[in-house]
Amino acid sequence: MKTFSYFIVGFFIFVCGVSFAQAAENMGVAENTEREILSMTMLSGEVKDVQGDWCVVQDSEGTEWKIQVDNYTETIGKVLPGVTIAALIEPGGHAKEVKVIPE
Repeated sequence: MKTFSYFIVGFFIFVCGVSFAQAAENMGVAENTEREILSMTMLSGEVKDVQGDWCVVQDSEGTEWKIQVDNYTETIGKVLPGVTIAALIEPGGHAKEVKVIPE
């Protein structure tokens, strides 16, 4: 009977742990917070990192988005870490329109 009680307690702890992990992932606090863009999305936020044509933008909720910014004439040299931008993002992360928001 004692072994069965330990089994029940262990199973309960396991179920609670799995539930907590799923809740954390749904809230965006899991390891990978970058979200995949599946439809046209309007995004505005602060540029955190720039790597070639790709940059990481953090929105007002703290979620990081990895987007591709082409070298449009009006944004050349302006999409830098710390700058706030607004962009229309296509599925896959390609920025269709990018506007740098002045401070």
